[in-house]
Parts: sequence; C-alpha cells; structure tokens
Amino acid sequence: MEFAIVDIETTGGHAAGNAITEVSIQIHDGEKIIKSYETLINPGTPIPYYISGLTGITNQMVKNAPPFLLLLQPFSSC
Repeated sequence: MEFAIVDIETTGGHAAGNAITEVSIQIHDGEKIIKSYETLINPGTPIPYYISGLTGITNQMVKNAPPFLLLLQPFSSC
C-alpha cells in the first residue's frame, strides 16, 4: 500500500491571514520513500522574521517561486 506524507510551511500559525511558503510530499510504500516532491511557494506576503527563524525560509528564497494557485493547475481536472 502506498501513502502520501505531506508537510507544509506557512507564514504563520493560523490558517486565516497566512499563506503557504513550502510544500513537501513524500510517497511511501510502507518500507521506503518511492517518490518525492518539494517546492518553495511565493506566499504573496512578507514572511515574518520569527517564521523565517523557525523554518529557515526567507523572503529572498520565495521571491521568484511560483504562487500556490499556479501549482494547483495540473490538478484542476481531478
């Protein structure tokens, strides 16, 4: 059986008023990771200093990253 492990990083601790800055998806077969996907995301808002300290993700790192909605386009027909 395969399953997905999904991890996201955000600009804050609450869903309202914050945005995603990174997505990581690992596909596991019960014994090992068989596929992996990771990307930074431009949140469209500044990342607070304390969040950069927690995640290691800075405004400079996401400046040229795609916005979240662009990453959803391949899944729009699902």
